[in-house]
Amino acid sequence: MRMKYDGIIRKHLLNGIKVVEKITAQKSSQPVLSNILIETVSNDRVRFLATDLNLSISRRVNAKVEKEGKITLSAKRLGEITSKLDNKPVNLSLNPDTNIVTISCGNAKFELIGINANEFPKVFDEETAEDEEKSFEINKNTLIKGVKQVVFSAAVHESASILSGVCFNIDSNTLEIVATDGNRLTRASKEINSKDDSEIFIVPSRTLQELIRISAIIEDEKVTIRLKKAKIRFEFEDVIFQSKLINGTYPKYHQLIPTSNDKIVYIDREELIGVIERVCVMVNERTNIIKFSFNKNTLELSTDSPDAGSGKDFIDIDSNFDEIVIAFNYKYVLDSLKNMDTKKVKIEIATSLSATLFKPANEHMEGDESYVCLIMPVQVR
Repeated sequence: MRMKYDGIIRKHLLNGIKVVEKITAQKSSQPVLSNILIETVSNDRVRFLATDLNLSISRRVNAKVEKEGKITLSAKRLGEITSKLDNKPVNLSLNPDTNIVTISCGNAKFELIGINANEFPKVFDEETAEDEEKSFEINKNTLIKGVKQVVFSAAVHESASILSGVCFNIDSNTLEIVATDGNRLTRASKEINSKDDSEIFIVPSRTLQELIRISAIIEDEKVTIRLKKAKIRFEFEDVIFQSKLINGTYPKYHQLIPTSNDKIVYIDREELIGVIERVCVMVNERTNIIKFSFNKNTLELSTDSPDAGSGKDFIDIDSNFDEIVIAFNYKYVLDSLKNMDTKKVKIEIATSLSATLFKPANEHMEGDESYVCLIMPVQVR
């Protein structure tokens, strides 16, 4: 049967492509995985679907469907063509005998050779009554904020490791999102509407980076998260995003976060970011180390690069101790500070070589326990 969309608004077509195109596999032995599956689902809806076999995504958009059908088309070519079209209705028509789709918009006309939809893998499991599924609902912006606050701490170069993922820990109606690469650890706590008492699972960091990207394109306020068969599914009104979970046991992170750091510092967050960004110009790019010299009312930041020179700067602080010198990878500190949204930051210190905590501080000069970043200092001579 010949498939034809008798008019789809260009921005809807482009939006559908943008949501799914990044999930295609560009270097696969299966050419169909670099394509987007396009199929009619009703007389006024079209679905776009893409997968690399680890991640899968579908996006439904409005369209006037004259005849039903389905085909897969090159994500790259389809995206490039659509982005260059005039802002007019776009018509797509499939010849099933040749797998050629004619795309017309105004005076422009293109013919794209597709791959038969039957070669596209089935990636979304059919629902059955026997399936054990756990689910909870959360505000999209709340989830994305929590993910952004921690995902940068996941291990980057260990794709097969537990530490390359982000731990989600549901306990009653609280969700803790945690990531660590062994040198730093971040934890964000959010309130959710959960039907289950407790659940722990590990999501690949790449999945969450894609979730951040997708969420910026769609406008839904809520997202439902479903867990089933070692997979996680993020469901919006017209978008379903699915990923494999990482199998394994996450480190007992609660035991890693110190509770007795007695040296307390309060600093203006924006000022500290500014000082770090000035001093890091002279940092040794191999080590990225900046020394933090804390005194009663002053923090001196300094760095020394044998090949380039040195730099230092000062900032006023409020502290409850006399002095201590700690060295940090400055990038770890900046990542933490830039994911807080308070005026002040609270730093909790024990010794120059033990885990240091960075927390947002509220107007009462108290640390906000809903977000904690642990950073291990660096030993310097």
